[in-house]
Amino acid sequence: MTGFENHAGFTISSSKLQVVEIIQKDDQFILENVDEAFLNEPLDLTQDKETKISALLQGAFDEIQVRNPLKSATASFSMPLEIFKVVQIPYDNTLLHQDLIEEFRWELSLIYPDIIPAEQVLQYIEIDKNKFIEKNTSIVISISRKYIRIIKAFCEKNKLKLKFIDNIHLASERALTATNPVSGKGLILSLFLAGKYLSVLFSYQGKPLYFRIRYLHNAGDIVRIINSELNSNQHPNLNRQLLESAFISGEELSSSMIETLRNKLDIPFIHFNPLAKIKPNPRLFENRYFSEKFNSFSSSAGIALRLA
Repeated sequence: MTGFENHAGFTISSSKLQVVEIIQKDDQFILENVDEAFLNEPLDLTQDKETKISALLQGAFDEIQVRNPLKSATASFSMPLEIFKVVQIPYDNTLLHQDLIEEFRWELSLIYPDIIPAEQVLQYIEIDKNKFIEKNTSIVISISRKYIRIIKAFCEKNKLKLKFIDNIHLASERALTATNPVSGKGLILSLFLAGKYLSVLFSYQGKPLYFRIRYLHNAGDIVRIINSELNSNQHPNLNRQLLESAFISGEELSSSMIETLRNKLDIPFIHFNPLAKIKPNPRLFENRYFSEKFNSFSSSAGIALRLA
């Protein structure tokens, strides 16, 4: 982790603010803080005004600061699934980066006619034709500049240097890759469950192949949606018979829920510990978030571990 600086990774959800803080001390990387604070009222990032969002985040942050003041001056944020637009579309690998961005903006405006293309910040992952996907495609992920403005203003108010903003599932994937070597071998299925949303990610040899966010009308949709993704005509080679392993993480994900999914889907989902490879401050052994609820901090851990 050359070039590492003390780093606090935050995750924002509709109900709470979570943080995982990693610091460097005596040439070692130390897990310094694992904490969360509930918001004063439920947050709807897609509908609430910026002033309300900022006030709710500040209240939760202040509560965390009173308990365990940050030692980091740098912060990154993982954001909820519902504020991202995600599409996977063919791309022309002869186009320059900026031309690709404009092409993707246009494609997004066709699929999501309610968005203003110029107000979207885009990230894309190029996927070359392979044995699972038969043509060159890109996973295009976009977020409104509104949310970046809110996070920047929050950091400025609290004298924090903003480093990264990422999708909650993609942030979690960084923690998975850092703590579980098997995640980089073969075809891997990764699920993230957060409120009324489920995201599905297939990767091969540690590189994403397919990413999709699905809305849940109720918990009964979960098994049906996973089955539909595993039996898709669009990408028939992304199926359970070829899976090397499968991982699951998310908000308040109970052991009984995971066991039910294992039985219903006949997939041995791994409930991984994103904090397992980081030496903890000894006081964390008395912290129930560290010892019992570690999986729900996968996104905060992943964004705290991110270097680039």
